[in-house]
Amino acid sequence: MVKPIDMKAVENALAGFTIPPQPEVLLRIKQEIELEDPNINTIATLINMDIGIAGFTLKVVNSAYFGLRRKISSIEHACKFLGLNRVVKLVSSVVLRFTLSDGKADPFTLRQWNSAMDVGSAAMLIAQHLRLGSDCADDCYSIGLFHNAGMALIHAQFPDYPKVLKVGLSQQMNFGDIEQRYFNTSHEMLGFMIAQSWGLAPEISNVIAYHHQPELLFHSTDMYEKRLCAILKLAEHMVGEQQTLFDVSDDMQWQAIADAVLDTLELDEMHLLDLGDFLLENGVENQFHR
Repeated sequence: MVKPIDMKAVENALAGFTIPPQPEVLLRIKQEIELEDPNINTIATLINMDIGIAGFTLKVVNSAYFGLRRKISSIEHACKFLGLNRVVKLVSSVVLRFTLSDGKADPFTLRQWNSAMDVGSAAMLIAQHLRLGSDCADDCYSIGLFHNAGMALIHAQFPDYPKVLKVGLSQQMNFGDIEQRYFNTSHEMLGFMIAQSWGLAPEISNVIAYHHQPELLFHSTDMYEKRLCAILKLAEHMVGEQQTLFDVSDDMQWQAIADAVLDTLELDEMHLLDLGDFLLENGVENQFHR
């Protein structure tokens, strides 16, 4: 495990912000999952209670990165096909989007959630490409969707957030310094608290908490945690997250951590072109294919 989270830093980051609680529908779904004999139809009914969440869930399930040969037309079918645990992880991410965006359709909010989908999908596909198993792939997808959730909280309170970040990143400042200087908070810590309060696994929460301090995670004794971090950073790099969000192409962090990421995943630079081909084949545009 990486070093324990500094709870004083978390408290400071939380000042003035409210972490959204898990919506009742998600709590009820998780309660059903924990039963000795969970009922798929009950879970499907709960998801279908919100047409927006149900519709977006089906949209994601039918996207290219799940590789389904036939289109799934109902939540019931999705539950049976993907399995309950995968569906719950997926729905949690969809609910997070609806909870934090709260109907907002400004350009940055749309870019953020589209980017989160791209990073989550790329991370899941990288795990699949490396044959790390479906549990790892699902966790990578969750991290990709949740890792920047704290940005939505900051942006809701400070509408100039994307402009400030663009200027700071263009001056080669790091995320933590920019956010602390101008907003007295950190999207990493806010994201960590969201992940914790929504019941994500400790490894996922830790990666979210330190994803802009990956050197700390790369010194972790937990190989799974290190691998999740490496996949997230590679996914961010492959889809050009910083360019998408803030129109800043010079990714200084990647240059600093590339060797550690590739070593952790037992890859080299030559593999990235093949990986780019694999992502594109599964519907994810990336820096090798625009």
